[in-house]
Amino acid sequence: MVLAVELNLLWQLIWSSTLAGVGISALFSLVILSVARAGEARRAGQGGGAAAHFALAAIAFALFAAGVVLGVQTLLDK
Repeated sequence: MVLAVELNLLWQLIWSSTLAGVGISALFSLVILSVARAGEARRAGQGGGAAAHFALAAIAFALFAAGVVLGVQTLLDK
């Protein structure tokens, strides 16, 4: 019975850390991509497109920062 509980906790650790790693990486990649596309749109004279890409970058960065803070807070609480 003890082995089943430990395996359950190990599985939870594996999937949550994988999901967090992929999610944080994807969010930061979205920030970089959106900022690059905002710059291209601005140089092409598309102000609305540049603003939309910059807004997406800002939202993705806020989610990225929240994820990092949540991760650090979780580590410090343990």
